[in-house]
Amino acid sequence: MRARHAFPLRRRLAVAGVLGLGLGTTLAACGSSSDDDAGADGGSLRVTTLGLCNEVVYWAQEKGLFADHGVDVELVKSTGGAAALTALQSGDIDLAFANPFSTMIAIDQGLDLKWIATAYETTSVEADAANAMVVAKDAGITDAAGLNGKTIGVNEVGGINQIASSQWMKLKGGDPSSVKFVALPFNELASAVASGKVAAAQVPAQNVDPELGLVSLGDPYVVAGEGSNLVFAGYVATGKEAKDKEKELKAFQDALIETNEAFNDPANDDERFKLASAQCKQDAAVLKTLPENIYEARVDTGALERMGEILVGQDRLDDPPSPEDFVPSYVTTK
Repeated sequence: MRARHAFPLRRRLAVAGVLGLGLGTTLAACGSSSDDDAGADGGSLRVTTLGLCNEVVYWAQEKGLFADHGVDVELVKSTGGAAALTALQSGDIDLAFANPFSTMIAIDQGLDLKWIATAYETTSVEADAANAMVVAKDAGITDAAGLNGKTIGVNEVGGINQIASSQWMKLKGGDPSSVKFVALPFNELASAVASGKVAAAQVPAQNVDPELGLVSLGDPYVVAGEGSNLVFAGYVATGKEAKDKEKELKAFQDALIETNEAFNDPANDDERFKLASAQCKQDAAVLKTLPENIYEARVDTGALERMGEILVGQDRLDDPPSPEDFVPSYVTTK
C-alpha cells in the first residue's frame, strides 16, 4: 500500500459522474492521440470517456504518453457506464470506463469482463473526504439512523453510490432496507435536499454548500472501506480483447501509471488544472480548491476483494468473482 504522505490532501477530486449500469447509451468519437504517428509500431484502442475534469486519459493523450508506450488511443464520449459496457459487448470500443461494483455484477450475470487499469481510489481518511452524505442543516438528522424510512437521492438506483450509501447506513447503525433510493442527476441532488424533495443525498464533497444550508454526515466510501481504500473507477475490457490486445492494454495502463506520477507532482498543478479546465469548461482556479480522489492506475486486488464482500453482504451477489479471475496476469497490481 502506498504511503499516505505521497498524496497531498487536496488531490482527491470527486468524480462528477459515477459509472453504473443504468445510464444512457450515447457514444461519440471525441478525439485521438495527439501524435499522428502514435501506434505506428503498435496497435490502437478506442476508450470511453465521460469528459470529466479529472480524467487522466486527457493528460496522457495531450502529452503523447500513449504514443510513447506504443499505442494509439481514440477517446469516445459516453453518457455513462451502461453505454460503455453496451459498446464494449458490441465491439464498438476496446475499453469501458466503469466501476468495480457494476463490473462484478455484470460478470456474475454472465459477461466476460476484465479489469485492466484503475483510474481512482477513494480515501480511507474522513478529513480527506471527496464524497458526502448531505442533509439539510435544520432537518434534525445527525446520523444514519435518522435516515431510516426516508428518501435518499443518488445519481443512479442500483449504482455504486447507492451501494456505498447502503453500506454506510449499515455500518453506522441505520437500516438501508427501510430507505427509498431515488435517482436524480448529479447537478440536482444538493438542491433536492435543500428543497426537501429528498431527506439526504450522496454527492461529491464540493456540493456541501453552506448557502443551501447543507451539512455532511460523512463520506460513505470512507466508512464502507472500514479503514482501507476502495476502487472508485477504472477501465474494463472483454475477455477476448484482454487476450487479443494484451500488448496495447498493458501499454495503456503503463501510460496511466506515468500520468499518475505527473499528476502527483505539484510542479505540474498549473498545467494539469488548465488542461482539466479546457476539458470540462470549469474555472481552473476553482478546480484547484476541490477535494480529489486518489489517482492510481495500478490495480488494488485487495480493494476489489473487499468490494466483492460488500456485494455479498448486501445480497447482491452470492459468490463474487475473484480478482484472480478478472484481473489479467499482465496487469500491474499493488
